[in-house]
Amino acid sequence: MTRTHGLITITMLATGLFAGAPAPASAAAATCSAPRHVVVGTPGRDTRMDVRLCLLHGTPTRGAYAHVAWARDGSGDGGRGFDALTLHYHLQRHDENISLGTCDLAPRVNGAATGDYTCEKVELRVPATGGWSADGYLEYHLDHDGAGLKRVPLLGSPVVAD
Repeated sequence: MTRTHGLITITMLATGLFAGAPAPASAAAATCSAPRHVVVGTPGRDTRMDVRLCLLHGTPTRGAYAHVAWARDGSGDGGRGFDALTLHYHLQRHDENISLGTCDLAPRVNGAATGDYTCEKVELRVPATGGWSADGYLEYHLDHDGAGLKRVPLLGSPVVAD
């Protein structure tokens, strides 16, 4: 499925830049979303990103983290592309946000034509079981576009029972 809105094309694919999200060091198991493939028409080039949201689950640890892989086409304009590029991810239980994490990606993506990064996990020790998931969105502001902040919803992780 592909939708186009101005400078952004959002495509949900089973394959792409994402080769696999390394789990942060933890004894808990990880369950990740399918990658969300996002293409943004950045100045001088397109930026392609594959983003996964992951849930850490185990007894009694619950957590969430995000992983992004990116690649940019063309030479750009001196490494600039994003004034802001922030990944927001949430540990949820029954669709209610329990713990929130953010990850500033602008310096990394502006500074390297390709790369991948795993955002720091948010983690809790809670005994409650059932209904856990990770969800989130990507916010960005393009350099010199005058359009302001834009938001792209991401694919949430599967809900787990443990």
